[in-house]
Amino acid sequence: MSSFIKDRETTEKDLARYLKHTEEICELSVPQIREIDGADSYREALLANYLKIGELARDNGEILSANFFPRVESDEELDIEDIRTMCEFAHALNNAYQIDFLDTPLVYRQALRLLEEADRTTDDDLRVLALDEVVSAAYAMMCIIGRLYPVDDLCMEYRKVGLEASERLLEYLDREKFASLGEEARKMVVINARYIRVVSEIDGISGEPDENALLLQRMKDALALADDPFYRELLPDYDWGMHIFRTLEYIASLTDHNNEKGYGHEDLIYINQCTKQLAEMFYSEDSTYREAHNTNDVELYLSRNDYFVGNVTLEEYKARLIDLSIKYSGEADAKEVPIVMLHAPLEYILMLDPEDLSEEEKDFLIQMYNLLVNNMHQTPKMGRFTFLLTCISLILKNFIEIPGGKDYENMCLDLIAALHPPTYVHTLCVADFTVCLTRHLLERRPELFVGMPGVDSPEDAKAKAGEITQFAHHAALCHDFGKLFIIETILTYGRTLLDEERRLISAHPSIGAYLLNRSELTKEYADIACGHHKWFDNTAGYPEDFD
Repeated sequence: MSSFIKDRETTEKDLARYLKHTEEICELSVPQIREIDGADSYREALLANYLKIGELARDNGEILSANFFPRVESDEELDIEDIRTMCEFAHALNNAYQIDFLDTPLVYRQALRLLEEADRTTDDDLRVLALDEVVSAAYAMMCIIGRLYPVDDLCMEYRKVGLEASERLLEYLDREKFASLGEEARKMVVINARYIRVVSEIDGISGEPDENALLLQRMKDALALADDPFYRELLPDYDWGMHIFRTLEYIASLTDHNNEKGYGHEDLIYINQCTKQLAEMFYSEDSTYREAHNTNDVELYLSRNDYFVGNVTLEEYKARLIDLSIKYSGEADAKEVPIVMLHAPLEYILMLDPEDLSEEEKDFLIQMYNLLVNNMHQTPKMGRFTFLLTCISLILKNFIEIPGGKDYENMCLDLIAALHPPTYVHTLCVADFTVCLTRHLLERRPELFVGMPGVDSPEDAKAKAGEITQFAHHAALCHDFGKLFIIETILTYGRTLLDEERRLISAHPSIGAYLLNRSELTKEYADIACGHHKWFDNTAGYPEDFD
């Protein structure tokens, strides 16, 4: 036994406590407004929650210091049972198959360490277990980093790591290697035969024809496993029906975001055929598939893939997207988030020409934005939070502003209030402080404002004091919009931030500037957002290239 685990039972209990604390912290960070009566009770709830978070975070920090970081950061060889304990802990924090991510960077760091240890052994079952954790953790990190714009090189690094681990797992489909594995390892290999789909693509990047063809072939190969007597005989208790269902689900989703990857007509016909098969299983008498479906997207897949092969018109498709958006928005208070309530509006936005909107399209966009904000206030913030934030980020990146409707500034503010109330409170406080400071400086040091548009002298500054104060107020309200894309990192309590998390945190001013440049009404605040963590004398802070 390694020196790290003297009392395995105590260690396992401590790690289980860390998991429970982390779940509770996420829930406490975002109190549900349906349980709140007025602003005063909201303030009281936040204060009470953060006092509790402080207690949980301190305990979490002690657990990690005693049971996690010594093992992950040490070169000492771990024994097999120690590795298995770590794998179970990682899987509990990051269950990618259920879209349930908690403390992903921690899991990723651990997964690499586990694979390093597993590769020292001759135990193939252990190696498969470690490779599976690397794939899951790499995918979860891709979900977080992939929201940055432009797509960060770090995201491509996670993709590379995830793909390499996936390819290594596929090698175990070799019949001799597969037969040598235990039952659990065999299941992991078969699951990853389809799961390679998630680490193959990054949102916001068009697909290359060769990559598209390879990924589609991988999915066909995964389907073929279910028809192969060899694999069925070696996994008699494996749910092959669910394997087929999940693989069809992945195939149906290949056309996400208005066929962003650019699949050709022949591939689209095959994808549509698979979508029909998926729907047959979903709507069959066997309720298992409806219970297991993670995103409620089957209706969306049917409509979208029918549209791409020409079975329905553009107007029919858009009408179906509107119906789906409204239909599932009423389920936002369910225990699990119906992700289709975000997917359908996103696909609708991507189908529109912002320069040529009909009155009907404008009316629906206004309705959709209001529904979206309301849904975000009501939805549980656990389980699929990472997935939810990814959808929100894509909607904000493709936001179409409607004059007279919800403007971009208020849309982002409302989402901050719904997704992370402490940041919203911080934003309002910063805005109040900024107005006070601006008024004070206009009175005492008006020369500091010379150089602003239309301000050529201290006298100009005083004459335009109202305009300058208004500008400062709105710029302050907008300064932290970039945090919308990195809320999981902000929710990290009880431990020191890892290097990749610091990189994420330092990216939020640039992300905020990108978002503000999306709207004519907010683009004048983009430099404020980009520079709000840069020192006034330019000697420190971030981003480095901002002067």
